[in-house]
Amino acid sequence: MRLARRAAAAAVIAAAVSAAAWGATSSTASTNGASATSVTPSCHLANGIKHVIEVTFDNVHYNRDNPNVLSDLEQMPALNGFITSNGTMLSNNHTPMIGHTADDIITNLSGLYGDRQGQGLTNTYETYGSSGTVTPKSSFAYWTSTYGVDSFPNQPYSAKVPAAGSPPKTPPAPWVPYTRAGCDFGGVSTANIELENVNPDLANFFGASSPEVAQLNADSDSFKDAEVADYVGLGVHCAQGSAFCANAQGVKYGQTTPSSTAVTDSLPDEPGGYAGFQALFGHKYLQPQLKAAANKPDGTRVVNGHTYEVYDSAGNLVDLNGGELDGAFLSHYPGFPGFGGISAAQSLAYVADMQEAGIPITYAYISDAHEKKFGQSGCSNSGTAQGPGDSCYAQTLAGYNAAFDTFFKRLADDGIDKSNTLFIFAADEGDHFAGANADRAVTPSCTGTPDTTTYSCTYPAGTIGEQQVSIHGLLSAQEGNSTPFYSEPQGDAVFITGNPGPKDATTRTLERDYLSATVNDTYDNTTETVAAYAADPEVEQLLHFVNADPARTPSFTVFPRPDFYLSTGTGDPTSNPKTPNCPTSTPATAAANCVVINNGFAWDHGYYAPEIDNTWLGLVGPGVAHKGVDGFTAGQGPSSEDGSNQNPQPVTGVKNPGTWADHTDIRPTVLALAGLKDDYVDDGRVLVEDLTVKPGKTGQPKFDDLAKCYKQLNASVGQFGTDVLVADTKALKTGSSTSDTTYTRFGSELKLLGTARDAVATKIKNDLFDAEFDNKPIPGDVDLKACQGVLIAAALLAK
Repeated sequence: MRLARRAAAAAVIAAAVSAAAWGATSSTASTNGASATSVTPSCHLANGIKHVIEVTFDNVHYNRDNPNVLSDLEQMPALNGFITSNGTMLSNNHTPMIGHTADDIITNLSGLYGDRQGQGLTNTYETYGSSGTVTPKSSFAYWTSTYGVDSFPNQPYSAKVPAAGSPPKTPPAPWVPYTRAGCDFGGVSTANIELENVNPDLANFFGASSPEVAQLNADSDSFKDAEVADYVGLGVHCAQGSAFCANAQGVKYGQTTPSSTAVTDSLPDEPGGYAGFQALFGHKYLQPQLKAAANKPDGTRVVNGHTYEVYDSAGNLVDLNGGELDGAFLSHYPGFPGFGGISAAQSLAYVADMQEAGIPITYAYISDAHEKKFGQSGCSNSGTAQGPGDSCYAQTLAGYNAAFDTFFKRLADDGIDKSNTLFIFAADEGDHFAGANADRAVTPSCTGTPDTTTYSCTYPAGTIGEQQVSIHGLLSAQEGNSTPFYSEPQGDAVFITGNPGPKDATTRTLERDYLSATVNDTYDNTTETVAAYAADPEVEQLLHFVNADPARTPSFTVFPRPDFYLSTGTGDPTSNPKTPNCPTSTPATAAANCVVINNGFAWDHGYYAPEIDNTWLGLVGPGVAHKGVDGFTAGQGPSSEDGSNQNPQPVTGVKNPGTWADHTDIRPTVLALAGLKDDYVDDGRVLVEDLTVKPGKTGQPKFDDLAKCYKQLNASVGQFGTDVLVADTKALKTGSSTSDTTYTRFGSELKLLGTARDAVATKIKNDLFDAEFDNKPIPGDVDLKACQGVLIAAALLAK
C-alpha cells in the first residue's frame, strides 16, 4: 500500500507510486469509424500486437477474504469477465519476498528480483552509516535517482547473483526495448518510471535554474502540492524522433509564451547506450498533448456514435466519470490526483487519452480498494481500512467496475481490443485481513444473500485493525533485551545499531529473544509468539532481498504472524493509550501491555503467508490462450480465513493446480509475445502454458519441466525458499550465550547449499532465456537433475 503522502511523510514512508508515460504522434480519429489515432509509424511489434496496456492494482484480490463475500475481482465483473472470457486468469501467481508495493511493482517492471533490481524490502530501505547508525530512505524514487546515503543509487543493479555492483549502476530501464523499437511508452502512477519527488527530480531533469525549480522555490506550501500536481506521477518516454515529445510545448512558470517541454531521457548506465531520446513529465506538460484525444471542439471524442468526454469546458482533462483531474489536497487545481488514492476512473482515463493520442504502450497503477476513499462516509470502521462487505469497500469496487466497463467500451470503439492489444492485469501483493480467520473472536454482522453483491457487512466499532506490537518495549520488558535497533516492518527487517555480524553475540541473543517474545492475540484469545519465521543474512540473500549495496543488508528479518504489525524505527509509538505502559511492564504483563488494536489499518502484507504471497495475473490478447481460469477459483483460496493466526500454513502448502508463476515472469512473457528482448537475462521465464504461440524453442518438452523446477528453485516463495526459511528459523532459535554449535553447523551447511542453488539457478535461467529469445535448444537433462537435487537437499535441511 502506498499511504497518503501527508501521513507517509511523518512516518518517513513515501506516499508515492509512480507512473511511466509514453508518447507518440497524434492525429484526429474518424468520427464514424472505430479506429484509434495512428501510433508512431516506426512502432513494430510481433504477433499482430499494436498496443500494450498493463494495469497493476494495489491490494486488489482475486481470492475471497470472507467465504460469503465476493472477492474484489468478483465484484468487478467488467474486468473479471473481460479476462476470463477473452484470455486467461492465472490464480497461482506469487509475489517476491518481501511482498510489498515498491518491490513487487519494480519486480514486475524489470523481471528481476530485488537483489538484482535493488529494491527487495518494503516501501523504504535502510542504510548503515560508517558509525553503525541507520538512515531510512524511500524506495519510491525515479529509476536512475541517486538518493542513497552512500555511493550507491536508489536502485543498485547487479548483473549476477549473489548481488554485487562495482562500479555502482542502476538497472536497465523497463521502457528501453519499446522505445528502441520505435514505440512511445507511457503510464500512470507506476513505481519509479516517472518523476516521484519534486525535490530533487525537478532540478535533475529540468535544471537547477529552470522555471520548474523557480516555481518550486516560490511555493510557500511545505508539501509542494502544486508542483506535485504539475510534474509528478505521469511521464512519457519517447522513441527517437517521436513527434509527441518533439512537438510538445507549454507556457512555463514565469513565462508568457510557449516553449519546448520535453527533456533529455538520460540513462547513463543503459547497456549499449541510450542517446537521442526524449521524455515528457507531468500533467501540466502532458495535458496539451493528451487533449488531442478529443475529436470535437467541445472536448469530446465521438467514435461509432458514442461520445466520451476528454476535457471539460475549462480545457482540463477529466476522468471517466467526467470529473476534472485535479491535484490531491488542492481545490480545482488541474493536475495529477496523487499516488495514494488514484482511482480506476482517474488512472484509466489517462490510459485511454494516451492510447487515443497515439501512445501505443501504456502502464498504469490503481490504488487500494480496501481503504476509505476521499469523501466517503458511513463506513463501519472510522479508520482507513475497511473490511470485506463494508458499504464503503463495496462502493469503491462498484466504482472501479463501472470505470472498467467504460474503459473497455471506449477502447473497443477506438479499435483497441483483444485482436490487436496485449492486456496485462496484476496486483502487487495479497493481504491478510487482521482478525478475519474462521472461528475467531470478532465476526461481522452481515445481511443479504451470501455470494452476491447484496451481501453487506458491518463490524463492531473499534474491532477492525491490525494488532500493533511495541516491539522494543516488549523485548525489553519480557526478554530483558534493550539492544538498540531500527525496525522496518512488513516483514520486520531488523538493523542493529553498530551493525554487528551474523554470529556476534548481540545479534544471536536478539534473534533468540525476538523468536521467543509473546503477545496476547485479541482475535484468538490466546498468547502467541510474535514471529512466525526469521531469516539471517544468508537466507535473506537466498530470498533475493540482499542487493549490491552491503550497507543495506538487515541484521536479520522476522516475518510476524499476519495479525501483528511491529512498530517502525528505533522506538515504539507513544500515542496509543495502552502501549506506553509497555516498557515498564513485568514479563508477566508485557504480553498484554505491549499490543493494541490499531483501527487505522487492517490489511497486512510483506509477511510469509499464502494469502499475502499468492496473487493473480490476467492476460488477454494476441498469442494468449483462452483458458478462463488457470488454477483455483476465487472461493477456493487461499485467504485470510484459512487456518488461524497461531498456525499459518506455508505458501507451498496451497496445492493450486494452476500454472505456478511469480512477478518476475510477467516481463519476459510480455516481451516474448511482443517480439522484443531485454539486454539482460530476466529472473523469470515465459509462461508458455498460457500462450498459443511458443516463442523460440519454448515448445520443446524439456522446456516445461525445466521451467517448472526452476521456479521452485529460485522463486522467493517457492519450495527452496520455503525450506531454507523454515530451516533457518529453527536454527536461529537454538543455542545460548555460551554455546551456539547447532547454528554454526547449520550455517556451514546452508552456505554450501546456497552456493549450489545460485549456481544451478543461474545456469537454468540462462538456458531458458536462450531458448525463449535466442532460439537455442534446451541442453540435455543435466540442469533438471541438478535442480531436483538442490530441492531435495533443501527439503532435508528443513526436516
